[in-house]
Amino acid sequence: MRRPGQAEWQQLITEFEASQETQTEFVSRHDVPLATFQFHLYKRRKNTSIRNSESSPTFLPVQVVASAALQARDGEPHWVEAMLRSGVVLRFEAGTDVRYLSELLAALG
Repeated sequence: MRRPGQAEWQQLITEFEASQETQTEFVSRHDVPLATFQFHLYKRRKNTSIRNSESSPTFLPVQVVASAALQARDGEPHWVEAMLRSGVVLRFEAGTDVRYLSELLAALG
């Protein structure tokens, strides 16, 4: 069984996606391991999916309103948190300028 290099795997995956063959038929004809083929196919599709989602981010509507409830009764600051898609959590002190937050979150995507 052959062990193609990275460049050849890219070429094989491109060829497979243009073919009408099943994965089993394709790997048999090219004499490559099915599991390794599936790994490279998965990576390619995942990277393509990430690139597509980055080019058109989807946001949920958010409304930020002023509220007396956000003022601390014990003198301690209260926080507003925003979680990015990457899982990073940003924390801002309550009362931070809403326009600043909106522009920052839009820039970070």
